[in-house]
Amino acid sequence: MTTGYTLAWIVYLVGALALLVTAWRVTRGFRREWRHLLLVSAAALLLTPGPIMVDDALFLAPALFVLVLDGLFDTLDSASRSGLIMLGVWLVALVISLIFQLLVRPRPAQPEAD
Repeated sequence: MTTGYTLAWIVYLVGALALLVTAWRVTRGFRREWRHLLLVSAAALLLTPGPIMVDDALFLAPALFVLVLDGLFDTLDSASRSGLIMLGVWLVALVISLIFQLLVRPRPAQPEAD
């Protein structure tokens, strides 16, 4: 089971990274702030792992899928666990992105004094 599990994660991560690269290319005409916001949001949505129990063993799956499938086939309490994890990762990623943008923003040109 672990070989299939590892292979599934590898395939999923390659697909998620391909989607993020595509999003990077699609948003190249956007302003820098909006581009960071959209890409960080997409990365948090795609790359956040969520917990699932299989035969009394804990595994990780993409939290988006866990959220949707738990919402459809299980209780909303189990779905909210993945939703809270995704929300926390998204907020931390946005704060880190904001700090990064503030540190590397272009400085206004200083007028030369005579």
